[in-house]
Amino acid sequence: MKTIIGWLSPIIVFLIITVLPARAIDKKGLILYFDFDKVKGDTVENMTGTKHDGTLKGGATIVKDIKKDGTGALQIKGGAEMMEVGSFKELEEYQDNTYLFWIYFTDPASGGWDQILAKPAPGGDRSPGLWVETGGLGIHWRFNPGNMGFWGLGPGGDRTQFDQKKWYHVAGAKKGGELIGYVDGKEKGKIAVPAKHDQGVFNLYVGDSPAYGGPAAKFIIDELVVYTRALEEDEVGEIMKGILRPVNQKGKLASTWGDVKRLY
Repeated sequence: MKTIIGWLSPIIVFLIITVLPARAIDKKGLILYFDFDKVKGDTVENMTGTKHDGTLKGGATIVKDIKKDGTGALQIKGGAEMMEVGSFKELEEYQDNTYLFWIYFTDPASGGWDQILAKPAPGGDRSPGLWVETGGLGIHWRFNPGNMGFWGLGPGGDRTQFDQKKWYHVAGAKKGGELIGYVDGKEKGKIAVPAKHDQGVFNLYVGDSPAYGGPAAKFIIDELVVYTRALEEDEVGEIMKGILRPVNQKGKLASTWGDVKRLY
């Protein structure tokens, strides 16, 4: 028996390392998670189970088989296309926050401020607001009308550009008066933002935002996640790997959060 156990041990260790995630992600502060795989009509399910679903408007569509994770992603082709998420308490009150997503720019910028995402607030259109900056495909990530934040976050840090037709994982974590930008799981820069930014009752928009007036940028977005706290770099990296995705006992994607297990 000892011989058999000794022979199996390396195999068991290998399976544990390769099959199980390195750590459990703390879901404290998680308020939105859109994998764009569960869509009924124009309604996109929020996978946290809190019922704050998204609504496709203006011609926004779900495209299939774009990315290896899951079966759907949201495509915004510009103009007034958007996904709208109705306002709710946690969305209206956060100060510290983290937004994470995969993005694939299908076309160059128009030369203006093309909207990617916006959580407006009374008196302001950026809590945060994300655009492509006028010079290219860096992400203009700002808080409050005073325009504090990244001018154009990209793979090389601020004032750098994303390539077209390539997937990138992007995150911005705001803690107090500092915003940290991440690309593909790695920190790319820190920049000052308002320690207390505008907040209040207003919906969240992916694509065009009526608070700004458009147009939307042209992109595909997947795995959009929102926390009401600032995530650390290791958490951003684990989420990028897909650790938040629900799995069932066979290792395939499940439709609810019920099958996600903590490891510790």
